[in-house]
Amino acid sequence: MTPKKLINKPTLIVDTREKTPWNFEGDDSFEEVVYEKLDGGDYSIQGLEDFITIERKASVDELFVNFTKDKKRIRAEFDRLKDHKLKFIIVEETCEGILNPDKYYVNKRRINKQSPMMPVAVVSGALTELMITDNVQVIFAGEKAQSMAKHILLKTYELFQRGKL
Repeated sequence: MTPKKLINKPTLIVDTREKTPWNFEGDDSFEEVVYEKLDGGDYSIQGLEDFITIERKASVDELFVNFTKDKKRIRAEFDRLKDHKLKFIIVEETCEGILNPDKYYVNKRRINKQSPMMPVAVVSGALTELMITDNVQVIFAGEKAQSMAKHILLKTYELFQRGKL
């Protein structure tokens, strides 16, 4: 699919289903910020919606739920994104945080029901599978997650404009 003609500054698209979106309002790196339903992911660039997507994950608990309780939903989402050239999951945790079993809470009393290592194995195994089978880039960005997403989107737009992608 050929992307639509692009303008000088990109227009950022934030998926309307994103519950607590990163705030890019007033960021002069973007022509504007619009809220539209994306086929998958939470952030993209207008005209490149079928080329790049960024899925935001706020915590290790969110990842654990995605790969256990919501497993069919996340699988369906990445199936819809199979033709996207660039797919990212940006996690608002460090890799160290993801690998720390004390960060996962699988019940209301905030205690791991099974082995504390089990959630770590589920998340790391599922992320590895997405990277291999769906060519998804996973970035553990911690507190720099929003900045990383912005940089990826702007660099993709720039490279596309210059004919490098």
